Amino acid sequence: MPVAGEGRLATVDHNTKLCRDMVAGFADAGVTLAFISPGSRNAPLTLAFAMSAEIEEISIRDERSAGFLALGAAKTTGVPAVVACTSGSAATHYLPAIVEADQSSTPLIAITADRPVELRGTFASQTMDQTDLYGSHVKASFESASSSTDWRESAHAIVETARNGIAGPVHVNVPLSEPLVPDALPETVRRAGGEGSAQTPAGVASLPDLVEELADKRVLIVAGGSCDASFPGLLGAYAGSLSAPVIAGPQCRTNHPTTVRAADMLARTGHLDSLQPDIVLRFGGLPTSKSVWTWLETSGVPQILVGRSRLSDPLDSATMLLDASPADFVAHQPGFTADPGYLDQWRAADRFVSSAIGAALSSSTPTEPAITRAVTEEVPGESALFVGSSMPIRDVDTYGTPRSDLRVIANRGVNGIDGSISTALGMAMSGTPTTALIGDVAAMHDATALSELARLGAPLRIIVINNDGGGIFSFLPQRRSGVIDDDVYEKHWGTPHGLSLAAIAGSMGLAATRVETMGEFKEAIRGPDRTRTHRGDHRSRRERRCPPRHQCDRPRGSGR
Repeated sequence: MPVAGEGRLATVDHNTKLCRDMVAGFADAGVTLAFISPGSRNAPLTLAFAMSAEIEEISIRDERSAGFLALGAAKTTGVPAVVACTSGSAATHYLPAIVEADQSSTPLIAITADRPVELRGTFASQTMDQTDLYGSHVKASFESASSSTDWRESAHAIVETARNGIAGPVHVNVPLSEPLVPDALPETVRRAGGEGSAQTPAGVASLPDLVEELADKRVLIVAGGSCDASFPGLLGAYAGSLSAPVIAGPQCRTNHPTTVRAADMLARTGHLDSLQPDIVLRFGGLPTSKSVWTWLETSGVPQILVGRSRLSDPLDSATMLLDASPADFVAHQPGFTADPGYLDQWRAADRFVSSAIGAALSSSTPTEPAITRAVTEEVPGESALFVGSSMPIRDVDTYGTPRSDLRVIANRGVNGIDGSISTALGMAMSGTPTTALIGDVAAMHDATALSELARLGAPLRIIVINNDGGGIFSFLPQRRSGVIDDDVYEKHWGTPHGLSLAAIAGSMGLAATRVETMGEFKEAIRGPDRTRTHRGDHRSRRERRCPPRHQCDRPRGSGR
């Protein structure tokens, strides 16, 4: 008959070993960041991460914010970041970040502590069925119910699942019985072996045959969505050999002679028809500009789509689909140099339209396009820029200045505004100085993350364009149809709030500045933030107040 305490000891030993081995496996595979939210049931996991020599564990009070911090870190580094939480509703707060990770092919590992398996379906406190919690939005779901599994080896495989092939999120559910706290802290386990290896992308061996299709043709290159950090530079060299103009979304753009800066305006004014290519070579997701992707959808020009995605072509206009990494594709030079005449025509048209845009933005009067241009020109080099969804990403696409020394990242998987501050904070926590350009509604949606920024002090500067509500809707049918009267529009879409984001930031302990002129704004964002001397001081925020969107004087054509 077992003596008193043997059952408790066995449970503690099981919890400790399971979580220690799992965390060690993550470290073996190269994971360096874990964002952990406070809770009781996940105590063994928290202690295991706290005792890891290789993984920095960061406490984040809000699980929804933690999910987006991990997302931002993973988007910046390409290495899976981990989130871990207690049982019950806490796990549901990861879903928005997991959906974005899924749609943007970002590696992320969500660990949810759980009550013992035998309590499922009993309505026990803080207990629900957490198996397959995220459904089709994760690449795979695992559960640590078996005590015979080698969880150090399994955790290493989980990281490889998240990172290899088409990257994405993975869910690990960890049922844990009480007692949850050991009599002594677990020993530190150090990394063993290498950091895993990426798989060779499919389709690369067939590239020479495809490149033959491009010879002696006028080629237009269109790149969209997110991309590997190496892709923009490789793309410029590849396009140069083809003498192909490049229309690239903000996350894939670089300052190269082939880059078309005014693609959105050129598309709006019919230049894509007058400069029609023989073939379009597309990389990744849709371009940001609706005018560009509408032309792709309706032009009838043959198109080759290269990308690693579980999704087919959403435009249904590609005549050939190639499952291959865009970066690996453009790393293979075509082996011939095309006639530059076609590119010269594009460059002449681009210079003309870009000049007109520059003249329109030269006024000292602050407008949202002018602010966007200043941000993309003035933020420090060798840093990252997070751009919010809704209007900021569209303005960067239309008015931003391409740069080779600035990494642009956005949540364009499902185009949500939620978690914008948290995503940018995750980027900064990965070690990359970061500037965020977001709207006021996005800032208010994630305002609680400002308290985490104040506490953590990451190298992050946030620029909020405050136009007092949902300005993007002023360009959409809700405003322009004539069917919806002004009161209903303002209540449900305009949503004016009258709040100062600088005051909200100040209440969280952040240094916040409200600027009124373009001169003040450029001075505020030019060069490194002077408040930054060490981790505890890395916090600042700028707010630029603009009139409601439909009242702004904007050099813009018809609505998007």
